[in-house]
Amino acid sequence: MNINEIANKYEEWKRGFHKHSYLQLTDNIELFVDNCVAINKYDENIIELALINNNLSVTGHDLKIGNFSTTGVIIRGKIDSMKFISR
Repeated sequence: MNINEIANKYEEWKRGFHKHSYLQLTDNIELFVDNCVAINKYDENIIELALINNNLSVTGHDLKIGNFSTTGVIIRGKIDSMKFISR
């Protein structure tokens, strides 16, 4: 088994292990979302994320994605609201 196959198996295992997404909101200026699957929509007023079990819509002003990695995403700006959207 080569390194790519091992990495793919590990990513599959991680997806099966995580059953929930976790959110941490700091005031209304920063949101950390753990276990974000994808970014569906991104502009300065709305960011829509695909989470493990549903989607999350974040609205506000001057929204920016500060980090997107295998561990999660950080949204910074003035956050006005968050809404969960069923898939």
